[in-house]
Amino acid sequence: MSLKKKVAIILSGALLFTGAAPVFAAPHPHAMNVEENQEFAANIDGWTTYLTEKYGVDASQVRAALTRGVHIRDIQIAAMLSKLSGKSFSDVLAMKMDWQQVAEKLGVTREKIDELYRQQMDEQLAHVSNVDVKTVQSLLKDGYNPRDIAIAGRIAKAAGKDIKSVLAKRKINNTWRDVAKSFGVDVHKLMPRPEELPQPQEPPTE
Repeated sequence: MSLKKKVAIILSGALLFTGAAPVFAAPHPHAMNVEENQEFAANIDGWTTYLTEKYGVDASQVRAALTRGVHIRDIQIAAMLSKLSGKSFSDVLAMKMDWQQVAEKLGVTREKIDELYRQQMDEQLAHVSNVDVKTVQSLLKDGYNPRDIAIAGRIAKAAGKDIKSVLAKRKINNTWRDVAKSFGVDVHKLMPRPEELPQPQEPPTE
């Protein structure tokens, strides 16, 4: 299993929330068991790079936690709280009792976590769409959905056009295939895979 898929599995189960769900709910009944966690922790280089780049935490501290066998869910939550609170990763990880209590003690509010989540979603969509984050945020604010932004961005890059000019071509009576054809582009070679698009994270139900 690739690191990217492993990341998706973890993110789908534990960290962030939608609606009025709690931020740090109990582990999902299908969360990783000890053996699965060891498999994840075995990829120390991959996880160290991922968490360091995503949250700006100290690589040596993350590596040490992985080496000790700390559960990957706790490591990622600690990394997120470290980023949002300005405290070191190791200091945050050492505080672990109940992550909700730790977040409150660090002054990390639900609003801050929401903001970080939205930023990460925007960055992922920008990467998939081949445009900058500010453009993505502006288009989302204008009401465009992520899938259309991703497709239009890829067509724009392939055709050497501005993404807004591509989006303007998409009408109620045509398809993205028609739009791509008008720019001399094969849309089937550019269509983003579902797993590439940012997806809402559903919180655990148990």
